Amino acid sequence: MVASSLDYAGVHGLYVLERATGREWVRDVTAPLAAGVTLPPRSGRGWVRAAWAGLVIEIHQDDAGTVLAARAPGIELDLDIPSPPGHESLGVVVPWSPRRFQYTVKDVARPVSGTLTLDGVRHDVPAGESYAVLDHGRGRWPGRISWNWAAGSGPAGVPGVAQGLQLGAQWTEGTGSTENALLVDGVLHKLGVELTVDVDPADRLRPWRMRGARGAERVDVTLTPFHERVAAVELGIVGSRTHQCFGTWTGTVTTQSGTWSVDGLVGWIEECHQRW
Repeated sequence: MVASSLDYAGVHGLYVLERATGREWVRDVTAPLAAGVTLPPRSGRGWVRAAWAGLVIEIHQDDAGTVLAARAPGIELDLDIPSPPGHESLGVVVPWSPRRFQYTVKDVARPVSGTLTLDGVRHDVPAGESYAVLDHGRGRWPGRISWNWAAGSGPAGVPGVAQGLQLGAQWTEGTGSTENALLVDGVLHKLGVELTVDVDPADRLRPWRMRGARGAERVDVTLTPFHERVAAVELGIVGSRTHQCFGTWTGTVTTQSGTWSVDGLVGWIEECHQRW
């Protein structure tokens, strides 16, 4: 789910994948001049609202967690995403110049429960085996940029211990900042290493590999996709194209505190080309 303001437009979306069949439910809308969009002044506090052309998104955030609701034709979503005591997330500023920057907060492996109703059929989102990933960003971007963003959540390595993986590439190169980290049982292990992405652009359903090393930090992980989503937005002089592959992670991440397997984490990797 996406709620955003680009000042000249609000670009919002709601996407559901039924893994067993590959069926997709998609509602993407563009609101001129970001009409109907409310964003809070800071991450993790207050309301996010977006309403346009039959899509309604409402997110409330406070110290207890996040409550999320969305409505679109054929889709109803109500989720509770508590913030467990001691659960950490990564906030980082990526500077391109004195006038251009992005502040991003990625919050992975959050427990989630609730309901998802598709075409009138209700599906439970069961507590204890479901995970959410939250992403907050605000900044002033270069006119053209490309990025990779990857995430994974779930039990891996140690039974009963949730892990979260968040990795990025391309857009942070040369800035001295990265958005890379591994979350183990709520504790964040920051990774300063820059990563490369190996992918076959002719067949993105083949495995994607992300790797890098710096000192004691090493990342060598692979996402084996089970589904690819392609999304495109064209607004004249601005536009974007995204390939997002959902799949299962394998490999290892080594931080200053040790080495962990990420085998079995479920998530995605995306490649986005943006023209602002």
